[in-house]
Amino acid sequence: VPQGVGRRLHAAPAAPSAGHMLKWLHGDSKRTKANRVFGDVSEGLSKLYKESVLPLESDHDFHSFYSPALTDADFSARPMVLLIGQYSSGKSTFIRHLLGRDYPGLRIGPEPTTDKFVAVCHGPSDQVIPGNALVVDKNMPFTQLSHFGNAFLSRFECARLNTATLEGLTLIDTPGILSGEKQRVQRGYEFEAVVKWFADRVDMILMLFDVAKLDISDEFRRTIVGMKGNDHKIHIVLNKADRCTTPQLMRIYGALMWNLGKVIDTPEVSRVFIGSFWDEPLANDEQRKLFESEENDLYTYLAQLPRGAAVRKLNDLIKRARLAKVHAYLLDYLKRKMPSMMGKDKKQRELIANLVTIYKEIAQERCLALGDFPDPRMMQEKFKNCHFSSFSKLDKKKMEELDDMLATEVPKLFKMIPTDQDTAEAVTLSQVSAQASPFAVMKVGGQTETSVFQQTYLVRPNVDEYVADFQALGPNDAGKVSGQKAKGKLVESKLPSNVLHRIWTLADYDKDGSLTLYEFSLAMHFIKMKLDGYDLPPALPPAMLPPTSEGNEEEEQETHEEVSAQALRPLLGGSAAGALTPLFFALAAQSQRWA
Repeated sequence: VPQGVGRRLHAAPAAPSAGHMLKWLHGDSKRTKANRVFGDVSEGLSKLYKESVLPLESDHDFHSFYSPALTDADFSARPMVLLIGQYSSGKSTFIRHLLGRDYPGLRIGPEPTTDKFVAVCHGPSDQVIPGNALVVDKNMPFTQLSHFGNAFLSRFECARLNTATLEGLTLIDTPGILSGEKQRVQRGYEFEAVVKWFADRVDMILMLFDVAKLDISDEFRRTIVGMKGNDHKIHIVLNKADRCTTPQLMRIYGALMWNLGKVIDTPEVSRVFIGSFWDEPLANDEQRKLFESEENDLYTYLAQLPRGAAVRKLNDLIKRARLAKVHAYLLDYLKRKMPSMMGKDKKQRELIANLVTIYKEIAQERCLALGDFPDPRMMQEKFKNCHFSSFSKLDKKKMEELDDMLATEVPKLFKMIPTDQDTAEAVTLSQVSAQASPFAVMKVGGQTETSVFQQTYLVRPNVDEYVADFQALGPNDAGKVSGQKAKGKLVESKLPSNVLHRIWTLADYDKDGSLTLYEFSLAMHFIKMKLDGYDLPPALPPAMLPPTSEGNEEEEQETHEEVSAQALRPLLGGSAAGALTPLFFALAAQSQRWA
């Protein structure tokens, strides 16, 4: 055997290279993610954020530019509703109205009374938790508020109470907004920044206005502008509307929309709920029907918040992930443009000044949407205190993780949302419930104030009510009136022709172009139904079909004889008409048999 061959024959097999090991591990990680199953949407969102979004945020200092890192409580918390408005606009009164009682520490008056941010939450008993103690409780979604400092935390507290309404949502009461620079300075903390923090996390923002105080102060304007990006959560409440007459209410509504149009910079008109959201008697009930409809809309929206919470949280995570992606590309671009030795300060000032142009270059290079980029003026202010050379380089693996999450994992969570919505229970409100009443209707499943009691009209009409009108039209020998004759009576309702056409189609069930007494009664019944504000059925319900059994035919015959008797009374006198009518019908029946 040649020298060295034996050693080669008995040599151990070569160990796999480091590259092969990494490739195998990476493939195993992908297989694990492909087979990953989440228990519910909240659990899935928390895991996806920690694994795919948070690492990229940490690399590029996302939290100092925008908002702190999210916690598990942010994904599992109950839906939250933020109430803001100027003093004495009814924020605290609205909360008491919803809960049916005062929350611990509540004080209401015409002067500015609420001087704190109060998180009204569910608890086993009445309790007030100060802000410093609240932000260390990791089970509550308020831990990130600690970075606002003691000046704010001394003005923040949690009021817990045992009520059914708070089992489904959390209410955030805020200090009344006053005008003037003095009010902002004396707070001791950044009021607009705190409101912005809450606005980013709540499910709904109720902005309340008093009908007597429509002006928007300087601080209120800054607060509204600071909530930009959450415009879809904002709902306007024009409160205490019963304190004015209908003409006054029209002018007030127009003035409110004009004022808001200068602050809320969106092409869409903001949704305004008009009413008086308290338990006091209405001072002016001219618009009671309008108030009831508007209150039903708002109460239904509040009651259904838990069903849409999963969608909102998923939407917010996607929005945050897209912003983190854009932010990482932006900082990587700025770092690559910096010189290695001389002229760093000059180059940094140049880049900051041309930030809008840089946005366009990055969007074109990376195929990103310009709408995902942050406000350039805000970023220019923040970049003044940064050193671009210290920014981290882009980690392509982490960026791939984020793209994979958006493309693969997020669609999986979307498929789970219908199940989450089915299991979520509506908020218990005393103002509205699943069982409708004449005063309140839960507007779900297509139900409205006019449709929920529609069934009360879907019964056979009382023919006796329409005999006189039918006879006045002059029915023919067959006991029918032609379409032209009936039209004159039907148009007296002043309903549009398309509605009358639908009514005719429903009433003329035998489709012969004329109406019998029963068909005429159906038409008049549907006209009354429509004038009372109820929707017409798509087809004639079986319960409204004319009688077809032998007994019911005899009943129809008796009704027809009564109509004929009324026609004969002017000619023969009351008693004679009544006596001759049966004879008349008997002769008519005999003549038909002979024929």
